[in-house]
Amino acid sequence: MTALLVRNPAQIVTPRPGAVPGRAFAKADVLHNDSILVANGVIQDIAPLHDLEPRAHELNADVLDATGKAVVPGFIDCHTHLIFAGNRADEFAMRTAGATYEKIAAAGGGIARTVAATRAASEDELRESALDRLNRAMHKGVTTLEIKSGYGLDPETELRMLRVAASLNNIHPVDVEITFLGAHAVPSGMAKADYLAMLRDMIPEAAKYARFCDVFCEQGHFSPDETLSLLELGREHGMIPKLHADQFHSIGCIDVAVELNAASVDHLEALTDAGVEKLAETDIACVLLPGVSLFLNIPYAPGRRLAEAGCVTAIATDFNPGSNMCLNMQLMMNLACTQMGMSVDQSLTGATHSAAHALRLDRTGCLAPGWQADFLLLDTDDYRNLMYFYGENHVHTIVKKGMPHDPAAHS
Repeated sequence: MTALLVRNPAQIVTPRPGAVPGRAFAKADVLHNDSILVANGVIQDIAPLHDLEPRAHELNADVLDATGKAVVPGFIDCHTHLIFAGNRADEFAMRTAGATYEKIAAAGGGIARTVAATRAASEDELRESALDRLNRAMHKGVTTLEIKSGYGLDPETELRMLRVAASLNNIHPVDVEITFLGAHAVPSGMAKADYLAMLRDMIPEAAKYARFCDVFCEQGHFSPDETLSLLELGREHGMIPKLHADQFHSIGCIDVAVELNAASVDHLEALTDAGVEKLAETDIACVLLPGVSLFLNIPYAPGRRLAEAGCVTAIATDFNPGSNMCLNMQLMMNLACTQMGMSVDQSLTGATHSAAHALRLDRTGCLAPGWQADFLLLDTDDYRNLMYFYGENHVHTIVKKGMPHDPAAHS
């Protein structure tokens, strides 16, 4: 048995564990004068040190001194496109110099460029770049991360991406959750009807690797009816529905999500008041992606409105080469506060417990007995500095399933 005693933290801060209905999670619990005992990757108890020390001695526990450090749950990045090949920094430079999306696309840029590079990359090349990015995410406190396919847009490459994502769980401490996003776009030079038929053929094989099925439900991409049909088929093969929804236009995607009882709806920059009301009556996670709004200079999703309506409100990076090349969940939490109007505690909950709910993970995202021992020791005695003193990496030590990791080893 492996055991760990985390002694004398300045604070232990956690969303309240349990079911995840909205407003009950507006306030985090802040514990003082307690320590944490872990065994076999699970939190055994949170109690005063003098109560835990005899049990820790019996378990021959290692001791981690947390004096002067706040402890929070590990961050869960529940929406990323971590696996792709190529680099589009030149397109970013063109855009900052005034080039339009249309001009960049006409020059061979945009998603088609990433698709071409990803199709040309080997499985080993995709894995190597994914490992580097996963290390960067863990360095800043991510202990669980979702990965979508979607830059292959053909059976061979989509499945290659899914295999790479699955392989990461065998070689990296971070837990990886996998989503099939073949319906990310219609590939260049192919009729939409033909690609929809190809997607339906892909779904059974994709389901061998992916726990979730996602569709970019958006004007000019996939309609609500097409989204419903694809996600119903995915569910028949065991994949849980997710949607990219209401990013640029509100076209009925929320109705599809409610009908399917989807795990999450992600983006929501164009969400209407009616959409908020519908989502507040469900336990569908509303995954907000503030880095995209910052990077593209578009409106932010209505985080405060969703949280105050009682919606399950999560936060993620949407790391991808076109609209947010950033893996820093701490920055996303600051943007949720400063640009979306969410409180510090709503932001912390959004990056931990609500994000776990978006991935339908049990016993992850909170600090409580019986929960997975994924947490962070911060370089500060006040967890609010995560959002207040922004632009810094406040992670001092990462504990993943009860095993301490130095962030420097994952930079």
